[in-house]
Amino acid sequence: MSLSAPGRGESAWVLVYYLRYVLHCSPFAAGFQSGAGEREPRYQEGSIDRVPRAKGPDVWVYRWRKPAPNVQHKRVIGTVEQHKTLSQAKRAVDNLRLEVNSPTEAKIGGTTVAGAWGHFQANELRDPDVDRSPTTIELYLDNFKLHIIPRWGDVDLNDVKAVDVEKWLRGLSLAPATKSKLKSHLSVLFSHSIRHELYHRNNPIASVRQSAKRLRIPDILSLSEIGKILGRIESAAIRTAILVAAVTGLRRSEVRGMRWCDLDFNTLWLSLRRGRVRCHNTKLKTEASRKGIPIPQDLADALTGWRQESLYRGDDDWVFASPTTGGRTPIWLDVALQRYIRPAVLAAGIDKTVGWHTFRRSLATLLATKGEKIKVVQELLRHANSATTQDLYQQADIDAKRAAQGHTSELFLVKKAS
Repeated sequence: MSLSAPGRGESAWVLVYYLRYVLHCSPFAAGFQSGAGEREPRYQEGSIDRVPRAKGPDVWVYRWRKPAPNVQHKRVIGTVEQHKTLSQAKRAVDNLRLEVNSPTEAKIGGTTVAGAWGHFQANELRDPDVDRSPTTIELYLDNFKLHIIPRWGDVDLNDVKAVDVEKWLRGLSLAPATKSKLKSHLSVLFSHSIRHELYHRNNPIASVRQSAKRLRIPDILSLSEIGKILGRIESAAIRTAILVAAVTGLRRSEVRGMRWCDLDFNTLWLSLRRGRVRCHNTKLKTEASRKGIPIPQDLADALTGWRQESLYRGDDDWVFASPTTGGRTPIWLDVALQRYIRPAVLAAGIDKTVGWHTFRRSLATLLATKGEKIKVVQELLRHANSATTQDLYQQADIDAKRAAQGHTSELFLVKKAS
């Protein structure tokens, strides 16, 4: 058998086998692959168990292991009343899992943004003394999961700079108000870290410039335009909901949150006790928002007529209960906006962008046009201060502007100099 030198193809195979030997058999290469003999930590999925308690409802417990030292850790995620299913409990630990697997924290030993976020969830997010609403908690979870953690999760708190955060916010394709909320949530996280001595400098987010200024002036509707919209809507429920929003200025969540027991038709009074956002009952926005308001007789008559027509007219039933869910939940007003109101706006030839908040803003402007005192308007809209009513909600009517300009008419009687 000839022992001639290998050809070009055979040389390639010899090289491949040699490299495989170096990579898999050489101690030096093994050390190079694993970080000088150290084993790379595995990604920790962890496990979630439902654990009974002697007193109170069962709790969901999340368990995971840390490689150094190799011991098991656990944390209570919440009760079965807070997270009714295993799927909900799994969603609740999404951000905690990011903290557990944070490579920056594992290798450097400092506190990362993900680590601080995990600490915040465990100690403050659901703190009863802070008393955040379920929707606020949900917004924190969404903002950190979708925006903050993907960009900043592995960054040490000491390496977060105001200029970098500002640049990041400017690059996001989000509304200014949403960017401002992201900035606010990051600032709250740093304040929490300072209080708990996870961070020992001034809050860097305090100097981040991010305006919440809206991109366009919101549209308002006149009474005749609201009348045209109502005339093109056949659903009695949607018509009554529009009347409630237009006459009382209630927010969308407050309209959804109304129960029949909140209405006193004898004294013509509406007690405001809750809002309804998505599937959550929420506290109302401010202390001023929780004050009841009077309702006019015409609106009381409209609500009485709707109650007689509704399938769900018990005191504890929702005023605008959804037949789809057998009355267990109120109707989705966003769906009503898309299916009924905006088509009616188009059919009426109204060239304006209309949402549920448009009715609230329109009421503020109407009352200002009619000369109502600012304090009256403020309390009807349940704003915490009159500046919000005047600066953000009220707009001067076009006819009122023209009338004001009329005070200068005598200037046109001045004769031209000869």
